[in-house]
Amino acid sequence: MAGFDDGDSFFGDDDLDALPQDALQELENNAIQFTQAQTQARLEPPPSSDYGDDFDDEDLDDAVVIDQSRTIPSAPSYPNRNVSGQPPLRDQYRHQQHPNPSPILPNRQRPNPPPKFNQPNRYPPRPAVPQDDSLRVEQGSAPSTQPDLEVQRLQSIIEELTKERNFLINDVNAKAGEISIVRSKYETTVKQYEREMATQRKLDEDKLAKQQKALEAARIAEKNAATERDFIRRDLAEESERVRKLNKAREAEKKGLDQVTTPKKKKALPHRDGFDDDEIEIVSPSKISPSKFQKRLAGSPSKPGKRKRKTAESPASALQVIHSEESSESVPAAPILDEALIARLGIQDDRFDFLGMMLDHRVDGNGLRTFEELGKHAYSSAPNESFQAIILGKIPSLGFKKSSKDLEVDFCELLITIWANCAKEDHYAPVYLFIDMLTFALELNTPIAPHIIDSLLPVAQLTADQVAIKRFQKSRGPHEKYINVTACMSLLYLAAQGCMSDQEHIKRFWKLMRWDLVLFMLSTNQGPTDLNLMLDLLSTSITMETFGALPTEMTYAEQTNHILDKTGFHLVETPVTLLLVNNRESANKMISENWEEKDIFRLRIRTLQLMIAMTRSPFCCGIMESNHLLIGRLVSLVSDELDILYDFKPGRQDSARIITLGFRLLYFLVTKYENLDMQKKLSVIPGGTQKYILCLSRLHFSEDDLVLESGIEPDIAGLAFELLGLRVTPEEGDAIHDAFSSA
Repeated sequence: MAGFDDGDSFFGDDDLDALPQDALQELENNAIQFTQAQTQARLEPPPSSDYGDDFDDEDLDDAVVIDQSRTIPSAPSYPNRNVSGQPPLRDQYRHQQHPNPSPILPNRQRPNPPPKFNQPNRYPPRPAVPQDDSLRVEQGSAPSTQPDLEVQRLQSIIEELTKERNFLINDVNAKAGEISIVRSKYETTVKQYEREMATQRKLDEDKLAKQQKALEAARIAEKNAATERDFIRRDLAEESERVRKLNKAREAEKKGLDQVTTPKKKKALPHRDGFDDDEIEIVSPSKISPSKFQKRLAGSPSKPGKRKRKTAESPASALQVIHSEESSESVPAAPILDEALIARLGIQDDRFDFLGMMLDHRVDGNGLRTFEELGKHAYSSAPNESFQAIILGKIPSLGFKKSSKDLEVDFCELLITIWANCAKEDHYAPVYLFIDMLTFALELNTPIAPHIIDSLLPVAQLTADQVAIKRFQKSRGPHEKYINVTACMSLLYLAAQGCMSDQEHIKRFWKLMRWDLVLFMLSTNQGPTDLNLMLDLLSTSITMETFGALPTEMTYAEQTNHILDKTGFHLVETPVTLLLVNNRESANKMISENWEEKDIFRLRIRTLQLMIAMTRSPFCCGIMESNHLLIGRLVSLVSDELDILYDFKPGRQDSARIITLGFRLLYFLVTKYENLDMQKKLSVIPGGTQKYILCLSRLHFSEDDLVLESGIEPDIAGLAFELLGLRVTPEEGDAIHDAFSSA
C-alpha cells in the first residue's frame, strides 16, 4: 500500500463490490497478523550506545513528537459489512491506511529524559515502538498511571530542593547580618580607639607643655630667689652695722664720755721739727672718717721749756678747732620705741574695710545709699526711730573686741534681726534693702554663711511663702510688689554654697529647709528664673545618703521619688506661666501663657544636669532606677528633640545638647542595672518600644552623616549601638541596617 499516492488504487469501485464477503475479511485478518509480526520484531531492543540513538540532528529538527496515548482514540471495531448505516468498505480501508496526516518518525526510539544527579535511574529507557496504526490503537487504550507517579515523585523532589534552598538563603542572610554587625562594631571600636589615642596624645602634649612651663617658671623663681637672697643679705649687713653703731652710741652715752680724763704722756719724737709725727697725715683730712678727724688734737705742737708763739703775733687768723666735747654733743640720742606698737600699726584691719563698703552700699549702684534709704523706714510700733539710726547705734558695739570675722557675723545678724521683726509686724516694704545688703555681705565673705543660716533660713522662707504659695495657687498676694522671690532664692543659694565646704554645715542647712517650699518652687507657675534657682539649690543637697529637705510625713526615698516626678514632668510637657491682666473687662485676672523656647531649653538642660549630678550618689541612683516614669520620659525627650533637629527649627544647638545629656543619663541607667525591666519602663509612653529602637537607630547611624546631628557629641553613636545590640536580634539588626542604608 505504500506505493500508492494520495490513496489511488488500480481497482474500480465496481470490482470491489464484486468481491466476496469472506475474501475481504480474510485479507483484513492477514494484514493484522502481518502487522503484529512486524511489531514484535521491532520491539526487540536494538544495541545500545553510550551516546544515545544513531540519528542525526537534522532528523530531530524536522521531527514532531506526538503522544499517541493521549491523542489517538481506541481502535475501532470491524462490524459486518451488511450492517445498515455503515459506510462503504472502501472508505473504512482508506481511513485505516491514513488515520492521521501528521508526519511521524518511524523506527525511532524516544529519547530518554535527562539523567538526575545523585539519583539512580530506576526506569530503563523504553524500546522504540513503531508508530503504525495498530500500535497507536494499543497505546491509546493503555492506562496512564505510571507517568502520574513519576510526576508526583519529581514534584516532591522539587519541593524538597526548594525548602533546602530557602533554608540556605535564610542561613546566608543571618550570617551576613552577623558579619555586618561585627564589622560595624569593629569600625566603631577602631574609631573610638583612634579618638582616645588622639585625645591621649593631646593630653600628653598639654601635660608636657605644662611641665616645661612649670620647669621654666621654677628656674626663673630660683634665680629671683637667689637675687632676693643676695639683696636681703646686703640689707641685713647694713642694718646690722647701723644697729651696732646705735648700740655703741647708747653705751657711750651711758658711760659718760664727756668727763675729763687724764692726758696721756707723749713720747719723745726722733724728728725735732716742732711737730708731732702723729699729726702728720698722708691723706687729706677731707678723706678721713669723722671719728678719726674728731680725735685729732687741737693746737700747735710745743716743746717743753720752749717759749710759745703768741697768737696775736701770727699774721694769719686763728684756726677753727673742733673740740671733743662738741663732737660728743652733736650725736643725738636714739629714741626708744615699742616694737609691739610698730607691729600693730603695720597690720591692716579688715573690719574697717567691711564697714566702709557696707555703709557705701547702693541697691542699684546709682541711686541713694542703702543706709540713706533705711532712714526712710521704721517699725510700725516705733515710727520715730529709723532703721538707719538703729544700725548706726549698734555699730560701735559690734565685734571690736573680737576678730574681724565676728564683726561681719554680728553685722549680718543685726540685719536679719531687723528683717525678722519686720516680718512679724507684716511690714515688708524695706525687706528688699536687707536682702540686698546680706547678699552683698555674703559675696564679700562667703565663709560666714554657716554662722548665720540658723537665723537666716527661717525668715527668708517665711518671706518667700508670701508670694510662692499664692503663685502655686494661681493667684497673686498683697505683698508681691514688695517681696522679690528671686532675690530670696538667690540669697539662699549663696548661703548654701558657703556651707558646701563641710558636710555637717550643708546637712544642717537642709534640715532647716522646708519640704513644702521646695514643692512650691518646682511649679512652673513660679516662672523660669525662680524654678531654675530651685533646681540649682537642690543640686547642693546631694549627699551619699540624702537628697533634698528633711522629710516630715514621708521617708527620704518617697520624697526623692516625688521630686523626680516633679522635675521629670518638665522634660516632656510644655511649661506655662501666669500673667496678671488689668483691664476694664477683667480686673486682676490670671491667664496662662506658654514659656518661650529658649526658657524651655534652659529648664530642660538644667533638669538633666541635676539628674546627672544625682548619679554620683548611690542613694539617688537607686531612686532613679526604681522610678517608673523617668526612663520613659527620657526616651520621649530624646525622640522629640531628634524630630526638632530633623525639622531644622531654631534652637538646634540646645536640642543637640539636650539629646547628649539625656542619652548619657539613659545609657548610665540601662547599663548600670542589668535586671532593668525595659518593657515595663517603656510602656508608660505611647509606642515606647518603637520610639526607643527608632531613637537608638537614628543616633547610631548618625555617625555616617553628621549634618543635621552636628551638635551631638561623637561618642553618642557608639553608646547607641551598644544599647541597640542589647535590644534587637541579629535579623532585626540587619533589617534596621538595610532600612537606614537605603534611606
